[in-house]
Amino acid sequence: MTGVLRLIIVKLSYRIIILFIILTLIFLIPRLAPGLPIDYLVEDPRVPPEIRSELMAKFGLDKPIFPDQYLDFLERTILHLDFGYSFMYQESVFKVIAERITWSILLVGSALAISFILGTCLGIFAAWRRGKITDYSVVFSVLFVRSMPVFWTGMILLLFLSYYYNIFPTGGAIQPGAKYDSFLDYAYDVLRHLALPLMAIIPFFTAKYLMVMRNSMVDVVTEDYIVTAKAKGLSDRKIMFEHAARNALLPVITMLAIDIGSIMGGAVVTETVFSYPGVGLLIYSAVMNHDYPLILGAFFIISAVTLITTFIAEILYTMLDPRVKAHEA
Repeated sequence: MTGVLRLIIVKLSYRIIILFIILTLIFLIPRLAPGLPIDYLVEDPRVPPEIRSELMAKFGLDKPIFPDQYLDFLERTILHLDFGYSFMYQESVFKVIAERITWSILLVGSALAISFILGTCLGIFAAWRRGKITDYSVVFSVLFVRSMPVFWTGMILLLFLSYYYNIFPTGGAIQPGAKYDSFLDYAYDVLRHLALPLMAIIPFFTAKYLMVMRNSMVDVVTEDYIVTAKAKGLSDRKIMFEHAARNALLPVITMLAIDIGSIMGGAVVTETVFSYPGVGLLIYSAVMNHDYPLILGAFFIISAVTLITTFIAEILYTMLDPRVKAHEA
């Protein structure tokens, strides 16, 4: 068995164990909460006991918690992706989340792609000119932007670009009731609604990637092999991108892998401020309305995607840095 294959099997085994732990916690949380799980569905104390009993039987809550309910739960979630029934929407949790996930992928995916490229490039540039006015200016600007909460930035954007100047819509993903003559008209409307949420969230992600990339690059450019490359007469551009940046990317990729998992959870604050119909706004509404099946289902999907993306990131490490491969093997 090769070292890489052994690494994949070990890392995958860890994540399967973690996933089962997450599933177990999701199973236990509503059952360990005060009262019966059915009380969240039927809150009126005047509901007859026989109705409560029928609902308990319908949802399998009349069986012993271990092993009957637990095994049924694992079978439904793993084999059928059945996370229960949303109290608020009266539909399956998976269907409700699936209807919203496209908007979250569009918003958070676009923000991550733009922020990763912009933050990484600016971080490389700032690190290469470390100790100079350019470096200080970039770091100061980033820390200033990073200190502004996303919800505050969102409200300022709404106030000026939507309320005062009416350049962009105040919320939503598309114009309600609008009819489009072509796909371009539809895409234009979507982009107009997407603009303000992107403006609010991109500086937040960019600042993270920039600072991590800069600090990682500062450590790398002092290594002996960089000094040797300079002594050989290689150009700054070649050293900066082909030697220093490649090794400095490892912590940034880790952060990106974790952030990709947040695509499934949307951007809760941003989507709430702009009433953007993604998974983030869905989770906020579920919390406010005590829709526990929807909350737990959403958190499971977010956890599963995060585990998958971090697994892919660790495998990519072996491709970007042979030292990781040698150590793990």
